[in-house]
Amino acid sequence: MNPSSLPLIKEKVAGLPRYNAGLPEEYVRDHYQVGHIARLAGNENPFGVGRLAAAAASAAIAELGKYSDPESRRLRQALADRLGVESEAIVIGNGSEELIALLCRATVRGGERVVTVTPSFLLHEIYPAEQGAEVVTVPMRADFSFAVDEIVAAMGQGCRMLLLSTPANPVGSMLNGSELMRLARAAGPETLLVIDEAYYEYAREETDHPDALQLLAGGRAPFVLLRTFSKAYGLAGARVGYGIFSDPHLAGALDRLRTPFNINRIAQAAALAALDDSEHLNQSLAHNHRERQRLAAELAGRGYQVAPSTANFLFFALGRDSAEVAEGLLRQGVVVKPWRQPGYQQCIRVTVGSRQDNDLFLSALAAVMAAPN
Repeated sequence: MNPSSLPLIKEKVAGLPRYNAGLPEEYVRDHYQVGHIARLAGNENPFGVGRLAAAAASAAIAELGKYSDPESRRLRQALADRLGVESEAIVIGNGSEELIALLCRATVRGGERVVTVTPSFLLHEIYPAEQGAEVVTVPMRADFSFAVDEIVAAMGQGCRMLLLSTPANPVGSMLNGSELMRLARAAGPETLLVIDEAYYEYAREETDHPDALQLLAGGRAPFVLLRTFSKAYGLAGARVGYGIFSDPHLAGALDRLRTPFNINRIAQAAALAALDDSEHLNQSLAHNHRERQRLAAELAGRGYQVAPSTANFLFFALGRDSAEVAEGLLRQGVVVKPWRQPGYQQCIRVTVGSRQDNDLFLSALAAVMAAPN
């Protein structure tokens, strides 16, 4: 960067950490001279895009000379019909990350407190900090469950926004109904509850998974539920997320902030078709459940502390620096995500991939861990 540009940049922006989006497949192949790449860092669906979504995306290419619907009307209405809400209560984002950024821009003022957890999806910290917020991070418990008492205590000292994911990214544990309601009761009308449910589809079949939309709708606190097509629906490259808002006026505020054509034609068509592809979704969920259990059992059997997960990834403690282990895995074509937040630098998050890629990860991990430091 040209030093003369530095005075132009706001101090709060210059000091922000960089989000680690992981290494692209092409870089790993070229840099490490490996053939097959096991992409186990981004929590992508190993089955990829479904048949119906792929066909819809292909058909939409013929219309690329035209702008997309700036309101994503058909997609919003389809989601509203499934969820039993008004379409005005739904905002479509270029991934749910865009919606997190817009929510912070619309509601968070400098000096206000935003409460989240750690380890976390780092954008839950970056975007509030960008607005000058005081970001309060509450550590997960030693067993990687939510420290609900501590979160409530932090909210009691003032809280403009409670921002957390369930299932938790990167840990995988989820809030049950009573825990979610306790957090909701601790929030007054001046606190916005932002519940990031990016892994909702993987967790919703769990016995104690709460219906957050139903539970929060009867409370006094305003809320937003964030979901995405990137994970279970296999559309990570399309970048389509959506927010379900308790207040259509808040949804309207985000509509005024987002770029007019934030969801392109191909992405809208693919997401709309993916909603109707229950075969692809059910196949993906069943595979994930089987392989997640198998991976967790194997890792626990090797002596690693594995967090209980209801998502499509596992988070586990190695007892060694995770960056060094991840580098060793890269040399064997396995891409995972070493966690670098303070206190968790010996932890790795690994996506539940195909059986072949999971086996490659397990054998590569054994080889790396057996090698001398």
